[in-house]
Amino acid sequence: MTADRDATTPTTHRADVERKAEIVRVLVEVGHSADAVVAQVLGEFRVPASVAGTLWALAPGTEPPTLRDVAARLHCDPSTVSLAADKLQSAGLIARRPHPSDGRKRTLALTDRGHELWEALRSRLHASGLFAGLDAEEQRTLLALLTKMQPRH
Repeated sequence: MTADRDATTPTTHRADVERKAEIVRVLVEVGHSADAVVAQVLGEFRVPASVAGTLWALAPGTEPPTLRDVAARLHCDPSTVSLAADKLQSAGLIARRPHPSDGRKRTLALTDRGHELWEALRSRLHASGLFAGLDAEEQRTLLALLTKMQPRH
């Protein structure tokens, strides 16, 4: 190693560490803003914000997952997902259905009311101004970057 490289490595490392911490700080702040919008909509549908993770795993247009699929995605115990699913089912937002190829399993699927909730979430998040500073191309880029950052299971 050269003397120049030795002198800049700690500074470069420190800047890298600080930049990553700042990225996480901003992600957390944006997440809190999004969580507030989501909690308000969930409250209007009379379900606690604690079910949000399970609800995100049931996004329209995706295959209905099993309880275990949702638990794996959320990195939690299936019993936690089962409790959230009970709350969502009691509110008429989801239904437990037989798995199409394995009769021992059950899937979680959105009901018509669940689709109404999703539409309310989409509309409210759009109107919230969270993305006001980003044009469509920047939003696509942000989505691609955040998707790339997601942990692989």
